[in-house]
Amino acid sequence: MDKNEIHARLMEMVTPLCEARDLEVWGIELLFAAGGRHRIVRVYLDSQQGVGIDECSEVSKHLSLALDVEDIIPGAFTLEVSSPGLERPFFSTEQMRPYVGQTVRIRLENPLAGRKNFKGRLLSIESPMFTLSDDSTTFELNWDDVGKANLVYEPFDQGKKR
Repeated sequence: MDKNEIHARLMEMVTPLCEARDLEVWGIELLFAAGGRHRIVRVYLDSQQGVGIDECSEVSKHLSLALDVEDIIPGAFTLEVSSPGLERPFFSTEQMRPYVGQTVRIRLENPLAGRKNFKGRLLSIESPMFTLSDDSTTFELNWDDVGKANLVYEPFDQGKKR
């Protein structure tokens, strides 16, 4: 089974576990090192009320049992279940929409204008394209080129102008 198939099966397994607890699956990361020795499965949960350790623990326990029975991930792996946190990863442009106006960090799979890493204020989204701006330049990026995207946590600073 390839990573896309594993991802799809994980979504099928974890979605009902979350829905039964008024949670949503924010995203799933599959980190499989070259050579297949170290595998990490990260499941991010979210809800309007926030996600605590009890919810993560309960989903982790049930998902772990289901994965043992289904055996969709070959070999040993580490299962991590958590909330997306303050610097939440994004898995789609739709997840980014509520964060327009905030700072995001983007890493592209392939360089654009000689660079892979971008950090700036998210200005707009017209899927699959989105626009962000640093202090001097505006960039239009395609979600299909994104390797990783995160919100940047910025504690309130009264002296900072936006």
